[in-house]
Amino acid sequence: MPGLVPPLVMVGVLVVLLPVFILMTLDRVKKQDEFIRERFLITGTSLIRTFETGTRIGMGSMQWGTERIQSMLEETAGQPDVAYIMITDAMGKIITHSDAAMVGKIYDGWPDLGSLPRDPHRIFSRSLNTPDGPVLEVAKRFVPFNSMFRGRRRGPGHGPDSGYVHGKKISPGPPGTERSARPAFGAFGQTDHYIFAGMSMTGVQAAQAQGFKNIVIKGLLFFVFCCSGIIALFALQAYRGAQSSLEQVKAFSDNVVQNMPSGLITLDTDFNVTSANRSAEKILGEIPEKACPQMAAIAAKISGAGGVASGEVALNQKGKGNLRLDMTVSAIPADEDQVQGFVLLFRDLTQIRDLKKQVETNRRLAAIGKLAAGVAHEIRNPLSSIKGFATYFARQYENDPEDVEIAKIMVQEVERMDRSITQLLEFAKPMAVQIKQTRIEPLIRHSLKLVSHDLGKKKIHVKTDIRTRKETIHTDPERICQVLLNLYMNALNAMDSNGILEVGVADVADNLEIRVADNGCGIPAKDFEKIFDPYFTTRAKGTGLGLSIVHRIVENLKGDIRVESRPSKGAVFYITLPDNKAAMAVPGTETIK
Repeated sequence: MPGLVPPLVMVGVLVVLLPVFILMTLDRVKKQDEFIRERFLITGTSLIRTFETGTRIGMGSMQWGTERIQSMLEETAGQPDVAYIMITDAMGKIITHSDAAMVGKIYDGWPDLGSLPRDPHRIFSRSLNTPDGPVLEVAKRFVPFNSMFRGRRRGPGHGPDSGYVHGKKISPGPPGTERSARPAFGAFGQTDHYIFAGMSMTGVQAAQAQGFKNIVIKGLLFFVFCCSGIIALFALQAYRGAQSSLEQVKAFSDNVVQNMPSGLITLDTDFNVTSANRSAEKILGEIPEKACPQMAAIAAKISGAGGVASGEVALNQKGKGNLRLDMTVSAIPADEDQVQGFVLLFRDLTQIRDLKKQVETNRRLAAIGKLAAGVAHEIRNPLSSIKGFATYFARQYENDPEDVEIAKIMVQEVERMDRSITQLLEFAKPMAVQIKQTRIEPLIRHSLKLVSHDLGKKKIHVKTDIRTRKETIHTDPERICQVLLNLYMNALNAMDSNGILEVGVADVADNLEIRVADNGCGIPAKDFEKIFDPYFTTRAKGTGLGLSIVHRIVENLKGDIRVESRPSKGAVFYITLPDNKAAMAVPGTETIK
């Protein structure tokens, strides 16, 4: 629990609930005291009123005297919880008392009885501490007879000594007994009197103490229950928060593992594959159930002592060819000197080799660029002069067909050299692309029209198949046309007369795919990896820059180009182009690569 609930939370719970518990306990105790007091007050009041009623009947009907009232007080005081009963006059003199020894004494419990209201229906009470224990004293004005005995009108047969009670004549008794035969008003007839009943609280103290104890125990149980409930809620909330945080951390770690650029595989102690991330699947293809022998061999080096091992692993994956992986293996520890598995982290060195190759190509291109700048300046001027002289000699010796033919060959070779220099400069310099909204079908028709003369000379048949749902695409139409012309010319050189050139356009996902196919001699398998390299050519008069320029243009347009070919079956080039609408921030803007 302390690990889940912070100490400050527990202190806060105590600070909040402790005053509530104290106030509730005090309120319960107060209500219990008030209930006990009220019960004794009602008992005392009933006792006084009953005694007063009995006295009124006894004095009015049975001519009770003070002695009989004293006896009745003593009998009444014998009831449970009655400490004493007494009647005093207005001066505090005790007329009757449940303890006969107290008769005639002055009761000084009330400092001034005359200050009490004369209303006979008002009840007064107070708590006293006596030598015999706590007492609840109940008092009121004592009226043992009603107004009938006093009569507002004084006359014969109606006075206090007339021998009539309640309008009935009382027969005189023997001589000497006349006063006792009459209503014994005596001391109760001429002044105010008060009756006091003391209700003993001693008997309820134990019950009160037990009740207080019960209240405290119940309050403590309530307090503990509330504290436990609140702490349990905080603990549950903390647990849920910790669980949520753990799930977030796990999700984050899983996301990191799945999206890391290096391949990751975990093995158990039997070298079975237990998990793999996306990069591992991308590098290896289908993940085997059991690690290959090369991987298991590296893992076996650390199976006993743990630690880390690394090295290069050569794999021959189906569909992937030969792979060389830079692999690092780490043990997953369990108990001391024990491992429960292995983590294999690897990357494909083939990609690194491709990067090295690209770096080397860029280095060579940079050298070519420097060379091209010098060649263009140093060669083109002499070539212009040679072309001029050749043209001059062709006109000068126009009557000699052999000399004219030699002059024309010189001009053609100069133009071929100039084209080579132009291609070299274009390949070496930064390439600018201008993105425009381009209509697709007119672009294809226009590119085929540019080579229609050459196609007609070799009697090449053209088939077009435009199936795209798009009418336009955002790209550089001039560069695309240049790409298509290069592919058309390569196809022309690869085909004999009456060959077939096919041009197709289709949608591939969100991209546009252009297909250029021929039924020529095809590309040998050994030359597949070299066709896009600068200055690689299999034709005697080729410059080896055509496909290199095609590859650069497609790359600069963020597209992709691939080729399929079989010897004597022709070749098919697939160009995938995205819609570069986002690159066209401002119409007419050039992007230089």
